[in-house]
Amino acid sequence: MTGAACITVPAYAQSAPEEIGSNEIVVTALKRENQKIQDVPTSIAVLGQDQLETRGVAEFSDFARSVAGLNFIDSGAGDKRYILRGINAAGEAQTAVYYDNIPMTGIGGAATDFGGRQPDLQLYDVKQIEVLRGPQGTLYGSNSQSGVIRFVTNKADPSKFEATAQGELSTTKDGGENFAIRAMLNVPVVQDLLAVRVVGYTEDYSGFVDNIYRDEKDFNDTQREGIRASVVLTPDDKTTITGQYFYQKLKTGGRAYTRPYDIWIPANDTENGNFFPAAGERSISQIGREERRDEINIYALTAERDIEWATVTASGSYFDRNVTDNTDNGPSFRYFEYLQRIGEFPDVAIPEGSISYSPQKSKMWSGELRMATKLDGPVNGVVGVFYSDRDNKFMTATTVVDPISGYSDFTQDFISQRKFADKTKDLAVFGEVTVDLTDRLSVTGGARWFQTKRSLVSETIVPFFGLGAPGTTSAKAKNTDTIFKGVISYKITPDAMVYAQYAEGYRSGGTNASSYSGVPAQYDPDSTVNYEIGAKTSWLNNALTFNVAAYLIDLQDLQVEQRFGPGGAFSGVGNIDGKAARSKGVEVDLTARPFHGTTLVFAGNYTDAKLTRDIGELGNDALKGTRLTRVPKVNFSVSGDQEFPVSSTVDGSVGFSVSHTGRIQNSYYDSDFNLPTKSYTLVDLRGQVRFEHFRLDLYVNNLFDKAAELTVFNTINDPYVVLANRPRTIGARFSYNF
Repeated sequence: MTGAACITVPAYAQSAPEEIGSNEIVVTALKRENQKIQDVPTSIAVLGQDQLETRGVAEFSDFARSVAGLNFIDSGAGDKRYILRGINAAGEAQTAVYYDNIPMTGIGGAATDFGGRQPDLQLYDVKQIEVLRGPQGTLYGSNSQSGVIRFVTNKADPSKFEATAQGELSTTKDGGENFAIRAMLNVPVVQDLLAVRVVGYTEDYSGFVDNIYRDEKDFNDTQREGIRASVVLTPDDKTTITGQYFYQKLKTGGRAYTRPYDIWIPANDTENGNFFPAAGERSISQIGREERRDEINIYALTAERDIEWATVTASGSYFDRNVTDNTDNGPSFRYFEYLQRIGEFPDVAIPEGSISYSPQKSKMWSGELRMATKLDGPVNGVVGVFYSDRDNKFMTATTVVDPISGYSDFTQDFISQRKFADKTKDLAVFGEVTVDLTDRLSVTGGARWFQTKRSLVSETIVPFFGLGAPGTTSAKAKNTDTIFKGVISYKITPDAMVYAQYAEGYRSGGTNASSYSGVPAQYDPDSTVNYEIGAKTSWLNNALTFNVAAYLIDLQDLQVEQRFGPGGAFSGVGNIDGKAARSKGVEVDLTARPFHGTTLVFAGNYTDAKLTRDIGELGNDALKGTRLTRVPKVNFSVSGDQEFPVSSTVDGSVGFSVSHTGRIQNSYYDSDFNLPTKSYTLVDLRGQVRFEHFRLDLYVNNLFDKAAELTVFNTINDPYVVLANRPRTIGARFSYNF
């Protein structure tokens, strides 16, 4: 796995370097006719298929660090939370994720992170990735208050036969061998009428973290396999009907959690203090196994009809995901023992080892009907209606660990057991209109009316350590509102445009999935207001492209993590009334072609995301001016590629990518173990040789074997657990086009 260079101008094609930097790349995420990216008055990054393949992008983390303004909280394979422009807080997702017209939903996994665990599907044979930065509430609705990430897959093509195959082998330092097989087949069943396209893959990545307690090497191995299929019917030249199916199964032996630092929590005296000993940069010590399984099935149908003056699109999808998760509770239970020593936790028997066993199921129906005009006059727009019905069911059972197997010991009584059923229904009507006042000056206005209904049934079967009583509670909520957007743009020249934008975003409320019944059942929506100015420019016949955007975003009624129960050991989500935080920053995307075959790309951002007032509910350090957690002030990437002929029939290229992520604040709570995440820089190298049908890619990822702290989990009862990045990996990919 590696990083990809992100540009807001066209992805360069390895077979056509003269097109690098052209303005011809188009975006589809604005739900109108395809538009050239440099003509769109908003901040968008696009990565094309050739970029993705050259850099070996297999999943989200392989390209995310090279997109200006995009960060993420990494909790392991298939378990990430996306962050754009520094907008990050507990609760529901703040960045919307789409695969084509299919909205994805997180499945939660922690009491404070119901927006986490966004699906992370394999990206082989993906046409492009579009990242829309800033609130996209009018077009995409809930959970797009910081932006949208849209994956555009290649669909079946009735006009021609295509087939590709790829094999990959690599080795990871302190780990082992990795392999992957991927293939695509496109078959016109009836020429120019009906076609089928199928993508299949199987991947096996070695672990690289050791569990000292169980004397297990490289326990965090990951296997992923899946199928992506599309069927396209074109009954006439104005109608296209596309059916899609996605299947992915992922299994991992555990998260790449490590404990590289000694942590001391003082009690009444140092002799009885609670000590978390360091295990190493790529080691941890835990009794329980944290295996995880994740299975996804997605069905979708899209119909498009050209009615001459407009395009009508109807789409629908069904999302079905099952996750079985295991979390080791050893450090948490040691914290409970510490609380007992200082008299803040009941005198109950606390086992040496415990596992939280959490099966989770998520199902969502969604549908959208929209019409996008394509009139010859100065007025065009899009109008539509959207509906979704999400049903999440999950259970959390805290058990004693079987010391031999490391799994839950279901022969003993549960320490706690709770069940949840969460349902959310969204209905919305939306529209945007653009008026070209002159051939240079345009204005856009948009609005979205929405109604969200939520219901929760929570059943406590076994109270946590007997604290409380069994029983069932339920809650319902309904929210209705309208949000707006306005943009004005002016073309100074055909190659230079400036714009100003006002946009609102919102995030639905959600459910607190906690093992402790004292945590509130639900929390309310919050919103963002974005003010932005930007410029998109091309120079020297597109040999140089420079795009920049500056933004200021206010966060209202912010969903935040709060702590409950003895010693604040249980987390949940609540709201802070009014304006609680502000994020402001600058994004820069620069692409240069100083010589024939040479491409240099820079993508970077500065983000100043802070609390705007003291918020005591968040902790002792939640003071005005404190940075929002999980957001670096600075991150940037630099990449370069050089094309050259090897012979009259063979081409080659060499390239590099450097990405830097700045220091990150992890918690608002004042304590000895509230340490920031250190900044880190990762370097990748790559080379490629291309024949007529065959391509060989060689790469070295994480060249200097940097032990980066991707994410630090700093809870009060489990301090400073670090999710480690993959060590230096050297590999080769063999690709063949039939």
